[in-house]
Amino acid sequence: MATGADERGTGAGYDHWAATYDDHDPSTWLDEPFLLDHLKPFPGCRILDLGCGTGRYLRRLDPCLYRITAVDLSRGMLNRARRITESREAILWVQASVTCLPFQSCLFDRVMSGLVLDHIERPKRLFAQIAAVLKPLGRAIVTAVHPDMQRLTGADIELVDTKGSLRITGHIHEVRDLIVATQDANLTVERIEEPVVTDAMVTRRSDWRRKLGCPALVLLVLRK
Repeated sequence: MATGADERGTGAGYDHWAATYDDHDPSTWLDEPFLLDHLKPFPGCRILDLGCGTGRYLRRLDPCLYRITAVDLSRGMLNRARRITESREAILWVQASVTCLPFQSCLFDRVMSGLVLDHIERPKRLFAQIAAVLKPLGRAIVTAVHPDMQRLTGADIELVDTKGSLRITGHIHEVRDLIVATQDANLTVERIEEPVVTDAMVTRRSDWRRKLGCPALVLLVLRK
């Protein structure tokens, strides 16, 4: 994710948060269908999940059909993903930074990365890594918290419990800057969507009412 102290803070924050992290908030209604529509894996496809978190993307795929590798900076999140992901023995779990991947070039047919970009200071580092590990004509699905949403709610995440508080640093990236970063990595943007918070999402979470109509996520389909 980010580098140096920023990255250490992110890893520690998600280790702390792993046991209680909610991976079923309403934003999943927006990015998970997008992933399933556009990833387009095939039997035997090599898939890399960058910043896998609790494994919510992985749970939408059959690890017996694909050759899946899951990467996260937080060991706590990796351990939780292992526990709740079916056929976890078929998945290769790797603790590493998504901006410094321990893989050979042109190894994966597909890359997916959900809600990681806002933890990275320089997005071109992530896109460069995606470009490096993707095979020619490979496809990547990358989702991020929308900058308008970050401006509404704040970019940083504050975790408070009986043991004290932790702050996970966030970074706001304008959509146009993300597009430039993909181009710098020689990736082609095939599709981009900026879905907004809907009435149905607010019905599920009344505390989201102030978010109604605000762009929630940036959804990208990239091709090498």
